[in-house]
Amino acid sequence: MTPNNSAAHPLTELAGSEWDENLLAHFQEHVEGEAELLEAYAEFRAEGPEYVRYLVDMILADEARHHQTFSELVNRVRSDIDWRDYGPRVPYVDLVRHEAASSLLGATNRLLEFERDDEKALQRLKKELRPVRDTTLFSLLVTLMELDTRKHVAILEFIRRKAIERL
Repeated sequence: MTPNNSAAHPLTELAGSEWDENLLAHFQEHVEGEAELLEAYAEFRAEGPEYVRYLVDMILADEARHHQTFSELVNRVRSDIDWRDYGPRVPYVDLVRHEAASSLLGATNRLLEFERDDEKALQRLKKELRPVRDTTLFSLLVTLMELDTRKHVAILEFIRRKAIERL
């Protein structure tokens, strides 16, 4: 982090590097910009039938998690600029001790195997649901679970790479 001689960002006491300041502004724009989006979803939800309300509730839960994540990203950058704790914040990737890396790798590989098996099972289930895909939410919900499973695999592969680096 290189100090910036310009004025501090409104969220920080000190001025950060140009990169830090730009990153902070970008993250903060997402936090602030979501208010309008959430309001639009709330109106959409209120006007819709039961299945729309159900689906919009799922979206709102995701948006709440996104808001929390962006707030934690903002806090990470603010903490780095001001050299103080603004929590909760996104942690840095810690170095895992060599001894712990092997155990972490084993657990990660087991979970990856489970997630990949789950992905195959969801694909089979989705095929079985074809007859009702236009009259129920079943197929859509299984598709969303497939997307979640891909996200889980991406997370676990990141953890796996970090564990391998320490072996």
